[in-house]
Amino acid sequence: MTYGENGHQLRSELTTLLRQHRIQQRLGGPGIHTVPESTTAEQRALLGEQIQRFRYATLAWCLHAVVAANPRLNLERTTERSRRPAEELRYRLAQSIKASNAGLPPLHELTTPREFPMVESWRQVARAAVLGEHDFGGLMDHGRLTPAQSSTVLRDAAEVARALVVLDKRYENIPGWIPIRERGRLDRAAQTAGVFAGYDEPDYSVDHKGWRPPPATIDGGPLPGIGGVLQAEHNMLVHLASFPNALNLRRVMDGQRILSHEAARRAPNVAPDLIEKWLDREQTYKKLIDETRDVGGPVGSGGSAAAEAANAVGRLRHVHVDEITTPEPLRDLDKLFIRTDARVAAIIEQGVADRLYFISVKVPRIIDSSGELVSPVRERYVPIATPINTELLAIARNELRPAPVVAAFSAGAHESRQQLLESLDHRPDRTRGPGR
Repeated sequence: MTYGENGHQLRSELTTLLRQHRIQQRLGGPGIHTVPESTTAEQRALLGEQIQRFRYATLAWCLHAVVAANPRLNLERTTERSRRPAEELRYRLAQSIKASNAGLPPLHELTTPREFPMVESWRQVARAAVLGEHDFGGLMDHGRLTPAQSSTVLRDAAEVARALVVLDKRYENIPGWIPIRERGRLDRAAQTAGVFAGYDEPDYSVDHKGWRPPPATIDGGPLPGIGGVLQAEHNMLVHLASFPNALNLRRVMDGQRILSHEAARRAPNVAPDLIEKWLDREQTYKKLIDETRDVGGPVGSGGSAAAEAANAVGRLRHVHVDEITTPEPLRDLDKLFIRTDARVAAIIEQGVADRLYFISVKVPRIIDSSGELVSPVRERYVPIATPINTELLAIARNELRPAPVVAAFSAGAHESRQQLLESLDHRPDRTRGPGR
């Protein structure tokens, strides 16, 4: 799941909770005379403790989000006046979590549906918060977020924190309820941080970031037909996550050259628009192979990737053109080609930048009397650099690497945030009446 998916779930359930009143009655307590009391005060106290654990998990999500947006490390010796809006919100969140004795909900509470709808909404909030904590590592650390994306994450955290404060005030009559410590200061810090982050135009492309499980190989015997080609190409891409040595990189590139040619021969009936693209890809890999003939580098492995590249070629050669009756398998293969090209380009750039790949150059020397009729030319391997006459980097950057894809955000990215904000400010959109 992505940051956007978890955040949407979290905001949607908080919006539902913010629109609910008569809290005691929703927990089975006394309310209007037509609805009998179904729980005791002790049972409502247990439900309240459970809600507080769900609240604790949501506060932790807010803290992780603020840290991702503003990673200043030490705030211990700072004061309220010296802290900036994001730092003040981070400090107040940390203090609220530290002062709480609720603790995180156990796994069975997060996975077991609750009897009361209000508690079930809290469970969904906490579940999204716990899953969302995984989003802030890797692709969502501060170095990978643009300033606009950081502001968007900060504003999300501020609005969720405000929602928790509003609900905390509303739940005070639950037996044994322990409110958030210094929630007034937390509310003020959240409002200030939200206004501060709102000065920048939101960048909802951050919703596409987040944690994803690492890809795994498709094990077992080869799949029949074009499925086996997709299986081998996918496995090759997974194995390319490990840096290959120069010899195996050439084997992989040669496999991609042949695979592009063979795939183009099988595309006229179902996907003619891919023919020219794949023939251009074949020529690109020809150039790369020519440029890497004198390139060496023993660091790395890549044997498994080279073997899977050969498997893909062998399996595609046994697929007759008439066996491919729909364009979907070839379009899936094209997607794997795009990801493979990006990975190969990254490998070449890493090999050059880290001096893992070298190029053979001839070194002139003066020979007086070697005693041989033909004196061999002396060669040395040197790091690939600009003075060396090679087009390897230019081809990888300009022809192999695909154009960056601008991720479009969904319409719900703004809608869920707007609904939460309206529930906080109690300012519903007046244009949405019953007659519309």
